[in-house]
Amino acid sequence: MNKLTLSMMILLAVCVSSAQQPPAPQQSIQKEPPSHQTEFFQKATNGSIFIYNTQHDPCAPLPPDQTMLPLGSGFVTGVEKKGASTPQMWNGWKFLVTAKHVVANQSEIIVRVNAEHESKFVCKTLELQMQGQRQNVLSAPAGIDLVAISLPQIEGADPTVVSSPLLIDEAKMKDWNIGVGTQVLTVGYLYLYSGRKANFPVAKFGHISLITDEEWYPNNTSNLIEQGFVVDIAGVPGLSGAPVFAYGVEIETNPFRYRQLPPYVVGVVKGGLLAPVNGQMISQGVSVIEPATNLKALMRQVSASLKAGGAEVEDVN
Repeated sequence: MNKLTLSMMILLAVCVSSAQQPPAPQQSIQKEPPSHQTEFFQKATNGSIFIYNTQHDPCAPLPPDQTMLPLGSGFVTGVEKKGASTPQMWNGWKFLVTAKHVVANQSEIIVRVNAEHESKFVCKTLELQMQGQRQNVLSAPAGIDLVAISLPQIEGADPTVVSSPLLIDEAKMKDWNIGVGTQVLTVGYLYLYSGRKANFPVAKFGHISLITDEEWYPNNTSNLIEQGFVVDIAGVPGLSGAPVFAYGVEIETNPFRYRQLPPYVVGVVKGGLLAPVNGQMISQGVSVIEPATNLKALMRQVSASLKAGGAEVEDVN
């Protein structure tokens, strides 16, 4: 009998023996219901905001060979009115969140959003007031690249509100095992293309690459060394201010279970990282983000300001 035939007989015997064994009992798996991530991210994409200066009208037609580079990207979060919101209807005070350096040295900006019921732009000019009775801009403390701008009603548009419970802090990151390796995505401006009839932001996917509480990132606008997490998503001009969401599956053992991550905001894009190569600066293929715990602190500051003015607001927890 040759070696090939003998090997085939041994394999057949093993298969027959395995087939005669009773099936092993399956381990019970705890599965939590999905969090409708896809539906949320579609809304977040449609609610992405591009921020421009006032030198040109970003809603006016452009020649086919030209594009307008925004100052940056942004998204809407807010403080809920006490007892007024429902799962079907959000009610409260809306704020445009972006990186502080995006609106630095600007007295006015134009925000461009998508119309609520049709495929077209809607533009709104916002005069920025940093102090006084008409103040509508609240900035994070020095060294934190975040700003919240009061967003008035925009006729014909209703951008998606990222509710305050989705602004994650350090404690919730630990609860959900969010750390290095967690999948993330950002929604914001794609260099050279923003859409000609409606906003077309890009969704970029990656992972958290670095979490540190050290101040190490040199911000060229503030001239300060700032804190920052790193995600392996390439940064481009115009993406600053975009939200970075967690997504995917969180897995635990003993007992084994898995659950979809809620679309927590883990940070806001601050900028890309460059490296010198042969006399040129090239992208390292990663972006630095402002940790969301700093955003949550800013929105608590916003909530406190509203409350001091007599507004009945839900606490930002």
